[in-house]
Amino acid sequence: MEMVSETKVNGNEVDTPAEVVVEKPVGLPPGKYTLVGWDMDTTGRRLIDEICQIAAYTPKEVYSQYIMPYRDLNPGAQRRHNVRVVTIGRYRMLKDNVTHKILKTKSEISALTDFLDWLEKEKGDGKVILIYHEPKRLCPTMLLEALTRYKLLERFSSIVAGFADSYALAADKCKSTVKSISLRVLARVLLDADTLSVESALDRATAAYRIVEHLAQGEQQEVGAGGEGAPASIHMVETARVWAHPVETELAALDEFKKLLERQNTFRPVFHPLLRLRLALPERKRVTHLRRLLADAGLLYDQVHAAWQEQQVEGLEKQLKSMSVTATDEDIKELIEIFDCHFDPAKEPKGLKLAKRPYRKNTTSTGETGEGEGSSSNSQKSSSQSSPTKVKNEVAEADPSQATDTVTTN
Repeated sequence: MEMVSETKVNGNEVDTPAEVVVEKPVGLPPGKYTLVGWDMDTTGRRLIDEICQIAAYTPKEVYSQYIMPYRDLNPGAQRRHNVRVVTIGRYRMLKDNVTHKILKTKSEISALTDFLDWLEKEKGDGKVILIYHEPKRLCPTMLLEALTRYKLLERFSSIVAGFADSYALAADKCKSTVKSISLRVLARVLLDADTLSVESALDRATAAYRIVEHLAQGEQQEVGAGGEGAPASIHMVETARVWAHPVETELAALDEFKKLLERQNTFRPVFHPLLRLRLALPERKRVTHLRRLLADAGLLYDQVHAAWQEQQVEGLEKQLKSMSVTATDEDIKELIEIFDCHFDPAKEPKGLKLAKRPYRKNTTSTGETGEGEGSSSNSQKSSSQSSPTKVKNEVAEADPSQATDTVTTN
């Protein structure tokens, strides 16, 4: 494993560098494979969020389709993808923030069906390996969740053999030459593309494919030596095969991730009131980090509550000792204080400097209000009732803060 310092996610700046553990996968068995660059945009970074664009690239063919989501894009997704949902009259539409044009969209199930039809034509006699570039492997998880929702997973598994992450490949091959392995940096260093755009899913799919192509060719060969529109070389296919995660592996990771979310959601009575406060971003990330530590340790709310009822602070200390491997002494001390104040409302937490004003969502329109342009949609309440992404347990009711801690699927 290599520890890689990453300062961008999908080519976008983030506030602080994050340490990401890159693990070499077991790969796929030898066989006949077709390589396809792939990426997608979503309404957020939670498991329950929806796809709003799905795109794929090969040297000969490309696929790109926008999807009309039931929910609006959160502010972070709007900045990343340069699209937003607007309402014109009684109709919700997807609008490009750069060109200010209304985008042609389909429903999620129609777009996924068309995507599988396109992949089936491209796979030929073998199977497809989807190449993408992402440090936290969220896109495969969200795609598999959407395919499961519409009962398309079996057909997808008959077409696609696995997912190859060009991020992990670049982290291994370029760890001594570049500090950041974001798409933008790799495109500038490896592909001589100084002005590569990474806001669109199609642009990122193209860049991921070309990065694997470059790394497979080796430093002594010129990028694109096979010519425009040339199929993947034997070396490129072999490189992608070795660095691919089988579909079954990603499905197992998805199941484990859902269990983690269920454990995390049992602590909703403790952390939801904190996250409803008007917190600064570092404080919000700190709260979600502490909540994630509890879920990673396999703890449940009832276990912690029983420990406090038995011995109060001493019981909390004994219960949280199991987190000593993944949590620091400061983390455990802060969690003890949070739980002690939760179970005894007369106490106030001293570690977290929380604002006293409750968080309130801004319901005013942020888009243009011209007759032809429409306004930003705020149809969250009405649209969530008919959304196919609703699940029966409380995971579907998770607060927006999950966007910061549900992106790591492994």
